[in-house]
Amino acid sequence: MNKWAIGIITIVLIIAGAVYAIYEANDYDYDDSTKKYKIVKKWELPAELNEVSGIYWINDNRIACVQDEDGILFVYDLKSSKIIKQYKFAGPGDYEALSFLNGEFWVVESNGKLYKVPNLMGAEKEAEEFSLNFEYRNNIEGLAANSDGNLLLSVKERNLDNRGDYKGIYAFDPRTKKLNMDPVIKISYNDPAFNVLQTENPRKLIRPSDLAFHPVSKELYVLDAEFQKVLILEASGKIRELHLLDPEEFPQPEGICFSPSGRMFISNESLGGPPTLIELKFIK
Repeated sequence: MNKWAIGIITIVLIIAGAVYAIYEANDYDYDDSTKKYKIVKKWELPAELNEVSGIYWINDNRIACVQDEDGILFVYDLKSSKIIKQYKFAGPGDYEALSFLNGEFWVVESNGKLYKVPNLMGAEKEAEEFSLNFEYRNNIEGLAANSDGNLLLSVKERNLDNRGDYKGIYAFDPRTKKLNMDPVIKISYNDPAFNVLQTENPRKLIRPSDLAFHPVSKELYVLDAEFQKVLILEASGKIRELHLLDPEEFPQPEGICFSPSGRMFISNESLGGPPTLIELKFIK
C-alpha cells in the first residue's frame, strides 16, 4: 500500500471519528437517564400475538389485542396468561390499533380504514368499514376514543397538510362519519420537553405508535415505538411529561391501554424475543 492510500485512509478515519463524536454528543443515550418508572408485572404473550399492535382493557383482568396481519381480536386473560377467545372481524390487513366507543370496538389500519366491531360475545361477523381521507404515507398507528364521542387518530409519518413542524392527531366523528381534516392536537417539534433528546431529527422526536386517555386524569398518553418513550399531553398538545423507556425492556412498544383504576399496560411486538405485555407505573 503506497503512502497516498495510507494518507487517504487516515483522513477518512479521522473524519468518520469526528462525525461519530458529533453524533454521540447530540444524540440521547438512555443509559445517561434516570428511570422514571417501575415495572409492576410482565407477561410473555403467545406466538399468535408476535406482532401485537394494539391493546384495550375489557374487564376482569382481560385485555383485547389486535396484531398487524390478522383481522382478529384476541382476548388475553392476565390471570391464566392465555388467549381465551378469538373474534374474526375481517381478512388479512395491516391493523395497528384499537379502541372502544359506545359499546363497540374500533380497529384502524395503517391506511386509515376504520372497522367497527360488534360485541365480542356474539357470533363472529364482518365489521362495518369506514374509509377515511388518509393514505399509506400518513401511516396511522394510534387510536383512542375521547369524552366527546370522537375517535382520535395519530399519524406516524406525514400530516394531511404535509407540514413538517409538528405531528398531528385527527378526530373522526362516528355520528356524522366525517374526519376533521385539521388536526385537533398538534405536537410541536419545538416543544421544550424534547430538549432532553438532544436531537432535531423528527423521526426521534415523536412518531406515535398508539394513544390512550388516562381514565382518572383524562390526559392523553402518546406512545412512541421507534425512539421508545411516552408523552403525556395537555389538552393544547403541549407536553406535560416525557418518559423515556429502556429499549431493553421495551424493544418495540406498539400498544398502550389503562384499566378503569389507572393501571397502565404497554405491549411489545416480538423483536429478537417473545412479544410481551408489561404493567408499569410512572414514578412521580
